[in-house]
Order: sequence, then C-alpha cells, then structure tokens
Amino acid sequence: MAMDTRVSARERLRVGPLRRSYVVPAIVIALAFASIWVGSAASQPKAYITNEKSNDLSVVDTATDKVAATVPVGERPRGIRLSPDGTRVYVALGDEDRIAVVDTTSLQVIDKIASGSDPETFDISPDGKRLFVSNEDANTASVIDLQTRQIVASVPVGIEPEGVTVSPDGRLVYVTGETSHTISVIDADGLKVLATILVGSRPRESAFSPDSRKAFVTAEIGGTVSVIDVPGHKVVATVTVEGGDSKPKGVVVTPDGTKVLVANGASHNVAVIDARSHEVVTTIPVGRRPWGIALTHDGKKAYVANGVSNDVSVIDTATQKVIASVPVGKMPWGIAVSR
Repeated sequence: MAMDTRVSARERLRVGPLRRSYVVPAIVIALAFASIWVGSAASQPKAYITNEKSNDLSVVDTATDKVAATVPVGERPRGIRLSPDGTRVYVALGDEDRIAVVDTTSLQVIDKIASGSDPETFDISPDGKRLFVSNEDANTASVIDLQTRQIVASVPVGIEPEGVTVSPDGRLVYVTGETSHTISVIDADGLKVLATILVGSRPRESAFSPDSRKAFVTAEIGGTVSVIDVPGHKVVATVTVEGGDSKPKGVVVTPDGTKVLVANGASHNVAVIDARSHEVVTTIPVGRRPWGIALTHDGKKAYVANGVSNDVSVIDTATQKVIASVPVGKMPWGIAVSR
C-alpha cells in the first residue's frame, strides 16, 4: 500500500506539469485570437460626422452602424477630411478661424491650425502635405503647409467660396463661389487660378470622377448638377434634380465612376445619377435636410448627414435602400469615412 501511494504521488507530480504545459499554450492561443479580434474591430472603417450645433464629432463604427464615440472639437464645425494615412481627422471650425486636428487613435483634439477667416470647408492634397481652405467672408482660398502649420498662400477666388475639392490626381483644386455662381480652378502646384467656370445658381460642392476627367457640381438654388469636362474647363451637361426645387448640396462619385450620389436638402432624399448618360436613375428617401454625404472606400455604403432630423442615413448602394438610421449630435453637416 505504501509503495502504491508513492507511485500515485509520483504520477501526480508527473501529470500535474503536463496538464499545465497544455493549459499555458491554450491561454496563449486564446489571447492571440482575442488580440486579433480586437485589432480587427479597431481597424473597421469609421464614419466621422461634424455636428454644427453641438460643436462635436460623432464617430460611427461602419461595421455596426452605431455611434462609438463623441468628440468635442470646437465652435461651429462643418467641413471635414481625413488624412491619407487615416491617422488624423481635420475639422473646419467656422467660429474659431481654425482647423481642428483630431488623432483617430486617442480621439482627442491635438492641435488647432490657423486657417484664415471663416473657414467653411477644405480639402487635403493626396500626398497629405497641404490643406486648401475656403475663407467665405474673404473671398479667398488659404493654402496651409501641414508640416509647418503655416498659411503659405492666399488665392483670390469667387464670391462667398464654400466647397473645396482636390482632383484625385492632385493637379487641380475646385472652389465653389456661392454668390458668383462659379468654380475657381486652382493649379495645386502653382497656386493660381487657371480658369473660372460659370455653373448653376449657388454652387455648394463638387466631386471628381476617379480618373479626374469629369466633375459634378451641385447648385442649391438652381436645383441642378453641372457636369464639367475637366481638361476643357467647360460645362458639358446640366442635370435638373427633382424639378429644380431639391436644393442639392453634397455630392460623391462611386469608386467605379458609374454613378453620382447627390444629397437633396429640400426634398429629403439622395438622387442617383448615371455618370455616363447624366440622367437621374432613382431617388432614395433619407432623413430631414440631408447635407453631407460620403461613401465607404469599397462604395458599398453611403452615409448621409441629415441636418434637421439629427441623424445619419446609411444607404446600401447595391439595393439603393436605407439600411440604418443613426442618431448623432445636433445639426450634422459634414461626413468623412476612413478606409
């Protein structure tokens, strides 16, 4: 009996470490999978929405279409862009004459850059080195060097400039003039106006085709979308939306270049335009007073900021239907979606 007891004890001593040797790798594997899952969740694209009246930024997880965070940014946030590497969100603060810089990891404002007076919107160059900012009350576009955080040029443009868009090839900058009803075409390198294009009444925003050869400009009072031949600096077609009473504002082009989506503030919908035939294919009802609109990188979903209903409509671009409505802050205005 004593011998059996000793053997049993030895067996226990031998088996115990063996059990632990299996348990430790199992824990390591479990932690590895958890780390992968967390990393995957963290890397999901986010939609960033400026809320003009609540002075903050709503961060929406595009995997769940729920608000993941709310970030105070400053007074009257409107225009918004992401840096090409996705590490920074830039936000125009109209009542501070600044561009707020938000770190996308910490979701904290880490800087505010002087932008010239009354910044409305802006865009960032494809290389991430410069911001082009519309200064509405000065009738200029400020050019900011993001390394030095200094304004390196102030370019005279149309009257009451608002929408700013850099072409995908980085060569041109379009600035809409609300009162002059024009597009000022700026040479992104030479920082001078190359052409002035007359478009519809009160142009708000513009969007380029992926090949930078066409541009689409919304005219809020005119109720139209002007189609511009970019190399020729001329309007080649005009699309009237919803009988001209829709007050179109935000505009995006799908990644494949086949469709143009337009946010119609007065008719509370998004128009889908065929980019080749320049005809309205359908309209999609959304929330009240849609303004900003942005697409996911793959073009599968569109996010629309509804300024009066204080929410964001999420559109499945394949079915052309709203699949979610996300409550955000007060008077959502602009949207940017990460890759």
